Amino acid sequence: MAETKDRRARRTKAVLLGAFNQLFLDRRRRRIRAADLIAEAGVGRSTFYDHYSSADDLLLEALRHPFATLADTAAGRGDAAATRWLMDHFWENRARARELFDNGHMQGRVSRLLAEMVAERLEGAALIVPPPLAAAQLAEAALAPVRAWVRGEAPARPEAIAEGLCRTGRALREALGADG
Repeated sequence: MAETKDRRARRTKAVLLGAFNQLFLDRRRRRIRAADLIAEAGVGRSTFYDHYSSADDLLLEALRHPFATLADTAAGRGDAAATRWLMDHFWENRARARELFDNGHMQGRVSRLLAEMVAERLEGAALIVPPPLAAAQLAEAALAPVRAWVRGEAPARPEAIAEGLCRTGRALREALGADG
């Protein structure tokens, strides 16, 4: 019974995540609400709230996939090709990326999400600062240039951004004493 319930929960989350991704990429300049997701996914309100407390929580869940690449890169273990693909994706969807990175109430949550993901990649590393501080520093060092770039503050090619992020992640990891 528990396995069936788990499978159903995974399937429901996948439907909600798919609905979110569809709405996020299709909508321009309009915040996605729980009601939008419920309608798009074709689930009941209580079903939505069984899995997520808000549309913002679903947004953070949706970011986990692309942020996995950014977390690897920030933690000094980035793959230039994968990071390049992510930068291309951010650039192609820069209007939405700007909204995400500049959204006052979400900006801190987005930074914390990336820092948590970086911290997972630093587990067991010998660091000169506490792991949460190292993770926050690495996450912000990756997010800051991406934010500025998608805002159009400085022109650059996606491959240059990707290479810079990979090099910075490796250099900062070493500077923080991460042993690997």
